[in-house]
Amino acid sequence: MPSSSGAAGPAMSDRSVRLRSSDLAWRQTGDEIVVLDLAASVFHALNASGALLWERLTGWTTAGELARKLVSRYRLSAAVAARDVARFLKACVDAGLLDTRPEA
Repeated sequence: MPSSSGAAGPAMSDRSVRLRSSDLAWRQTGDEIVVLDLAASVFHALNASGALLWERLTGWTTAGELARKLVSRYRLSAAVAARDVARFLKACVDAGLLDTRPEA
């Protein structure tokens, strides 16, 4: 995943997101995932925590739900999990890998 400094921002925290619906292929190898963005011809490699979030992004979810998943799995503090999820989502958004659900 492209490295990213900064957060996805407050607008992303409550917005529902999921993986882009086309031109993405991935394989899990052990506890990691390798992603091919077919549209951009770019590979992304995800570690175990990134793979956990990626799998959850196959359906609509929010940053809060993803952070709770990290807290549950890795026993991170809520603040650390929220920061890590924000960075992960920003990298995914910057790479064009996510769809967002329009706000109601």
